Amino acid sequence: MLRRYSYDRAKMLDCVISRLVRTRAPRTFSVIWTDAIYGWGNERWTAEAPYLSAVVRAAEKVNSSILECGSGLTTLMMGAIAARRGIHVHALEHDADWYARVSDALARFRLTHVTLHHAPLRDYGTYDWYGVRLESLPSDFSLVVCDGPPGVTRGGRSGMLPIMRDKMAKSFSIFVDDTNRPGEGELAQRWFAELGAKPALHSGGRGFARIAVRES
Repeated sequence: MLRRYSYDRAKMLDCVISRLVRTRAPRTFSVIWTDAIYGWGNERWTAEAPYLSAVVRAAEKVNSSILECGSGLTTLMMGAIAARRGIHVHALEHDADWYARVSDALARFRLTHVTLHHAPLRDYGTYDWYGVRLESLPSDFSLVVCDGPPGVTRGGRSGMLPIMRDKMAKSFSIFVDDTNRPGEGELAQRWFAELGAKPALHSGGRGFARIAVRES
């Protein structure tokens, strides 16, 4: 709390992004995660510290493109890492106002290794998902951060795997947030089974899953 009185939100987020551009994310307990959440200023909806930590550490390890479904604080933090490591993040965002906010933040921090796609939701038959032009995306995603579209979307987040499967690298990981909700929890279990991956679940807070697929 004393740190929050010492810095305004913008300066706190500046410190976090500047640190990630320069050096690796901490491997042990650190206030960087809570500082980032407070600095971004959207505490109700922003990713929780354990999920943020897991996603950022995963981004430190991959050597090819990252796909993010939904955008926000994780986009900025992964963008900082991508700039340092020479990889690229593609983030999909359906909401025009939120797209504008994240775009402004990316420009402010000069995070040029992120492409933010404005992709309004469209009808894919049995579900709705992002209307992104697949030809605009690479075919080597080794990390997928699945925190959208919103849970109230028809079919939830289920469109990601059937639409994006051919865009994945031979080995890849998928993070699914909010798995303590029935829809996301059931989806994670279905993807574990479909992809033949060992379940890896974090049940604290809103919960999240990591689905790791390795080339055989």
